[in-house]
Order: sequence, then C-alpha cells, then structure tokens
Amino acid sequence: MALYAQTSGTHQTNSGSFVPIPGLSITIPQGVDATAIVILNVPNPYASGISFPGGTFGINVNGVTSPVQATFTYNEPAPTHTGRIPTTLVVGVPLSQKGSQTVQAVWFGVRGSTVIIDTPATLTAILD
Repeated sequence: MALYAQTSGTHQTNSGSFVPIPGLSITIPQGVDATAIVILNVPNPYASGISFPGGTFGINVNGVTSPVQATFTYNEPAPTHTGRIPTTLVVGVPLSQKGSQTVQAVWFGVRGSTVIIDTPATLTAILD
C-alpha cells in the first residue's frame, strides 16, 4: 500500500523553526511490527538571503519531529542566482499498535533565509 500527498501552487517560509508545508500531510494506519518508509521529495526548492541561504526539511509524526532531516545551503553568502537544489528525505516510521498516525512534512529557512517551493513537492508512505 502507498499513501501520497502533493503540493500545488507556490509556498514559502522564512520561519526559523519547523512549520508545516501546506498540503503535505498523510495518515498512516495502525500496525504491529511494521515500518512505513516515508519519502519527502522537494525537487526544485530554492532560497534567498544574505548568510549562506538554505532550507531544512523534516517530518513530524503526531507532532513529534524526527531527528532525521535534510538540508541544503548555497556556497555563497548572498548568491546572485538562486539555483534549484533538489532535496529528498527518507525516514522509517514504525507503525503504532495504538492507532493511526499523522505524518506532516515541515520546513524552515536556514539563517533567516526564505525558502520557496513553486513546483509540486510530494510526501509518500510505503507500507508492506
């Protein structure tokens, strides 16, 4: 079984801490001795700022942020051209015996930068 969510339109954040990515939330079912493979794919993000801008991506499971995260930054303090930096995060999420769990993609801007998504990003869970 696979569960899937996809963004539409343009989204951006300049938050300094994790906030939800609009449209990227799924609910994984209850389970025993099984793990969901959760994939957050952000194929064309970019960032603007003046201190090596970038973005950090993660997932929350029932409001708890996974320690596994993905980050991109530029190699220049204030890039004149903000190239696209494809970013993918893969996290194993153990299914809970206590019920379904909400998986929410989250993000924030690195060092005060603004992170922008203007092409579809996806959140997928694969269960066996």
